[in-house]
Amino acid sequence: MSFWGMYAHTCGAFDEFNNLFREFHQSCALHDGIGIEKICEGKLAQAVNQSLDRIHFHGLDIEMANLTVEQPSIEVLKVEITHGLSIERLNNGAGDDWNKTESSLLGAKCTYYTPKNDQRDLIDGIDANHKPYGVAITTLIQSPMKLYVQNQNYSKILLGNDNDEMTKNVVRFETNLTWHDLLDVLPTQNKPPKYWKITDYNNLMNENPHF
Repeated sequence: MSFWGMYAHTCGAFDEFNNLFREFHQSCALHDGIGIEKICEGKLAQAVNQSLDRIHFHGLDIEMANLTVEQPSIEVLKVEITHGLSIERLNNGAGDDWNKTESSLLGAKCTYYTPKNDQRDLIDGIDANHKPYGVAITTLIQSPMKLYVQNQNYSKILLGNDNDEMTKNVVRFETNLTWHDLLDVLPTQNKPPKYWKITDYNNLMNENPHF
């Protein structure tokens, strides 16, 4: 297992991934736009909420089947690191505002972004709460939990199904971390949350580019 595969297991990320995956399904089924905004990056949240609004506008409904607290399988497919950007895309401005340098960090691709009009203070780099590292973990989640679309009187399933067969979903999770968060590799219990968010779901956002 790579360092980042191990890191996802030991830093408490899988606990957050389980919660976010379950809450995503619940929020979609409840048509809870605020809940979607809480667990998803802004651009993804907007796209999901617009899709939900369209479904309900046409008199249809989304339901959830097979509530699952802990997903049977979460597999890390790839890890990508950025330095200098927020996981919230709207906070990053335009791509032309940044100088870009490719490198690697502990075996994962790492892209360093420096503002062209750099007015950062030296103290930013030593601030213990400064979170310049953006970690993106793309996972394959297998679970019987799923969403399906029904007609208005709940008499017919129009899209998807409510059986208990396993489904596969490719889900991208991201968070911003401090340098010392990257050292959180000891497999201890009750890890503090890293505040991950879902940034893409089954490639709805084409991996949700930063700009």
